[in-house]
Amino acid sequence: MADYNIFREELGIRFPAHGHALWDPSPRKPDRPVKVGDVGFVRRGKFHSLFNALHPRSEQADRDVPEDYEQLVPRSSDHITESSLNSGHYCSIGVDVRPEEDVYRAG
Repeated sequence: MADYNIFREELGIRFPAHGHALWDPSPRKPDRPVKVGDVGFVRRGKFHSLFNALHPRSEQADRDVPEDYEQLVPRSSDHITESSLNSGHYCSIGVDVRPEEDVYRAG
């Protein structure tokens, strides 16, 4: 099984309420981070965004918007809540986080 699939499965078991674990969470285009409403797919542990369901077609000229696209308009204004994960490390069961050795240490 590929590393990214093991990572996804182990974190999904350990933290089922946190969503889908990505092996490589960095956006494909650094100037376009993943946002609420993004529609896409996961391949080899990386999310590939196609378009955003909350934005009008006119704002997505360079995206893969379907021909019959209709913008999603949430019924309530409080559809987005923000929170932060704690400062602990998230890793698969049986994996320990160890501090890196200082390879540049003078000695």
